[in-house]
Amino acid sequence: MSEAVRNTLVKLQAFIGLIGFAALTPLLILVAVLSRLIAKLCCCSAPKSIEGEVAVVTGAGHGLGRAIALELARKGCHIAVVDINVSGAENTVKQIQDIYRVRAKAYKANVTSHGELVELNTKVVEDLGPVTVLVNNAGVMLHRNMIDPDPVDVQLMIDVNLTSHFWTKLVFLPTMKALRRGFIVTISSLAGVFPLPYSTSYTTTKAGTLAHMRALRMEMALENQKDIHVTTVLPTFLRTNSDVTQLTDTMGVAELYPLVSGEEAAHRIVAGMLRGEAEITLPGLASLLYRLIQIFPADWQDRLILLLSSSRFKKLRDERS
Repeated sequence: MSEAVRNTLVKLQAFIGLIGFAALTPLLILVAVLSRLIAKLCCCSAPKSIEGEVAVVTGAGHGLGRAIALELARKGCHIAVVDINVSGAENTVKQIQDIYRVRAKAYKANVTSHGELVELNTKVVEDLGPVTVLVNNAGVMLHRNMIDPDPVDVQLMIDVNLTSHFWTKLVFLPTMKALRRGFIVTISSLAGVFPLPYSTSYTTTKAGTLAHMRALRMEMALENQKDIHVTTVLPTFLRTNSDVTQLTDTMGVAELYPLVSGEEAAHRIVAGMLRGEAEITLPGLASLLYRLIQIFPADWQDRLILLLSSSRFKKLRDERS
């Protein structure tokens, strides 16, 4: 059989497979929707208990990280509050200790440094015990100049928003594997699905974390680590600090959908984590939009996003350039 004929047959086989998949798609969508509906109505996914477990929450000195740390403490988890700003971390610890009867301690660490994270793990194990809950929350979004960003800002976003997740996985996952249990939660963003023009660094890092966690879930399945749960959180802008609020006011985001508070987000994230959800979108409506838009060709997706939001992006660009 000639090479040309072989290539033609391979292409034909792929085309037939694609047609078969397209034909099955409506049935697959129906099954997926029904399974989700049944799970919600019947509470089939019983939440796990994390009482007495030890959690590391990065970027927990303020905003969403602080809210997640408090929510985990409410569930009975001992908390290692990690932040580059140690005074913010200590404030979070004080809030936890004022309300909940769990152990909590503040740790200063730069999540972009693998060496510092190794030292952090050693200290946390000595102070609180082995870590079985990891929340990768630390992140930065720098928009000082959207047209011509400072290379330092670009590198910092890559290091904090993406590279640090590889280091935390390398440091904390081996213990979870040895204990055959654990939770890894990564705060990504809907920007990883719906790209933000003039914010390519941020968008790229968030898309990277989404892909990273998908691959990690497959690895855990292949290694039969069914009790290590990997959850990716895809929030829109949250009402967590003044910079985000100012940014969303400029873009008019709140006119489309009210901003979610840090406390609301933390409650949903921890609840979804304990149920072993693979992905959590905030708001929930975004889950439907996220999947619907993926049906269209890439150029259509771009046009749809621009059709809905081009004026907002232009306004933001003009103010931040």
